[in-house]
Amino acid sequence: MKQSRQPVSFHDSQNKRQQILEAAYTIFSRKGYHRATVDEIIALADTGKGTVYNYFVNKEQLFYTLIKECSMPFQVILEGIVNSSEPPRQKIETIIKAFLEFYVKNADLWRVMMHEVRGFGVAGSSNFSQEQLDKYQACFCQTIGMIEKVLLEACEKGFIRENCDATKAAHALFSVIVTFVFRDFVNGDTGETAHTITELFLYGAAAQS
Repeated sequence: MKQSRQPVSFHDSQNKRQQILEAAYTIFSRKGYHRATVDEIIALADTGKGTVYNYFVNKEQLFYTLIKECSMPFQVILEGIVNSSEPPRQKIETIIKAFLEFYVKNADLWRVMMHEVRGFGVAGSSNFSQEQLDKYQACFCQTIGMIEKVLLEACEKGFIRENCDATKAAHALFSVIVTFVFRDFVNGDTGETAHTITELFLYGAAAQS
């Protein structure tokens, strides 16, 4: 007697999708975007090729979805910091600490992503097309824009000089943060590292007169 096939529930479907994303996180982090294959992700996720392509059109869409979904909770945290009532100096240190915690946790994957989009949109130095690069650039701009908002508020409140270019300053601060992470300067203490970066960024390395 032929048995009827049980329908896949919504929760089973969501679990399978999450399983694929978790496998993709591991493979992309270990091998980089170019060397990673969908077949390796399929094997680690213990699923079929048809199942993966049911959720994701190709490897690039899978990678982009992974980046976006990893970023969403982080974006919520940043928005909470931006909208908080903390004084300017403390808010700057708080947002630096949030960036450090996120990038330390996701260092391997974000190193891969930054390698692919190095130059922020210079086609020919990446495995991505210009259109694809623009998507990742938009993600960067949104994230760095949170630092810029904090710095603009600090300017408005007189904590930072009025003629400070908040856009350039935000990119400079972001560069310092990722350098500390990728050069392993954090040493497990994001709070202390955030304080160090805040002091360097705001007051420099010169002796105070």
